[in-house]
Amino acid sequence: MKNFASSLFPPSLKRFFQAQQEANREENPGRQAAPAPVMLSGTPGAGPVVLASPHSGHFYPEAFVQAARQPLDILRSGEDSFVDELAKGAQALGPPLIHATFPRVFCDVNRAAWDLDSRMFHGTIPSFVSPSERGLAGLGSIPRIVADRRPIYRQRLPFMEAALRIRHYWMPYHAALASLLEAALKQYGFCLLLDLHSMPDAPQAGSPDFVLGDRYGTSCSQHLTNVAEQTLQGLGFKTARNHPYAGGYITRHYGRPSTNMHALQIEMRRGLYMEESTRTPHEGFAALTDALTILVEQILAHVPTQKNTHHHAP
Repeated sequence: MKNFASSLFPPSLKRFFQAQQEANREENPGRQAAPAPVMLSGTPGAGPVVLASPHSGHFYPEAFVQAARQPLDILRSGEDSFVDELAKGAQALGPPLIHATFPRVFCDVNRAAWDLDSRMFHGTIPSFVSPSERGLAGLGSIPRIVADRRPIYRQRLPFMEAALRIRHYWMPYHAALASLLEAALKQYGFCLLLDLHSMPDAPQAGSPDFVLGDRYGTSCSQHLTNVAEQTLQGLGFKTARNHPYAGGYITRHYGRPSTNMHALQIEMRRGLYMEESTRTPHEGFAALTDALTILVEQILAHVPTQKNTHHHAP
């Protein structure tokens, strides 16, 4: 875990930003008026569990909205509204909670930093840009499309705009998250990331209330996934595992059970707690907050609590 946070960024990426450190800062419009990109509640290292909400951010820079082809309500379609608030009861049990204040449509931290569709930019594209299949489809760290494959932008962006978003939003989020996990691992010899998301109804998967994603058993111990599943089912929720959401970049990158680092993605059906058409909480909000608190309480009962000891995965 030595230099864990800095290990996220390859040398070519660091060199690129060193060369551009003072250049084109004006191409990150709206940032001065923005809140800090990352918010933290709780104390690092207070326990072996870390809570995260990477997609509940709702600060949309004015220049971004003006440059977009789609209206704000469409841009918000992928937003995991209120998930950070749903987690407050669970955070009160002790685990720190980190959440992004910016929206995923602006910069998606659940993708690799340079997973970009180069066709959406003009100018020279650095060699370290490495799009995945999803990136090429327009769903990279700087998305090209939003709901129903609608194009976000009116025209191509300068590549420097993407680079600055990665520097000022993606990097701070991952540096902070890595630091939290490092603190937990150092204190307890074990850490578990619960990556919290919300989802629209998924009839193709039987309309579950929760989807637990552990990358098909590779990012989290089966025991902990079972605890989560059994707890939710005991509370009366319908669950699915890995379908249609197995976990994104965050789950894959931080879930390393062989080194006592575990990551479990938890998707919650939006209809459980809000009116999707208006994005307003309804009477189910408090009940889901309580359910999430009970879930985390049960998980905490199955993870190491002794400090400065070496543990095998549960």
